[in-house]
Amino acid sequence: MVKRHAHTVEQHDVREAVLRPSRYLGYDHDAIAVYLIGRQAYEIAESELRRAVWLNPFEPAFQSHLAWCLYKQGKYPEAMEWVEKVLAQTPDHVEAQSIRALIQPKLGERQNRP
Repeated sequence: MVKRHAHTVEQHDVREAVLRPSRYLGYDHDAIAVYLIGRQAYEIAESELRRAVWLNPFEPAFQSHLAWCLYKQGKYPEAMEWVEKVLAQTPDHVEAQSIRALIQPKLGERQNRP
């Protein structure tokens, strides 16, 4: 019989860091973040999404969710940067195109203010 040891959070983080970047990591952080966005806990969600993107920079959905989270916090320039990264990687990404359409008028409003 195989003995299983409970891993501490620190051990888990070290293991993730060793394995990154990986196409298989980050989905748990993304799922938590999407839940938190639904609960309007944007700052915590942002942290989880940044971790997901750090672990798996290949998944455009993580970057798109991060852009949405930043948009909801009013961080429009940074949100647009993430949208542009997604669209550079996947030009037909529908979610990123929708977020860009929402951000563009907000950026225009900021530039027109005295």
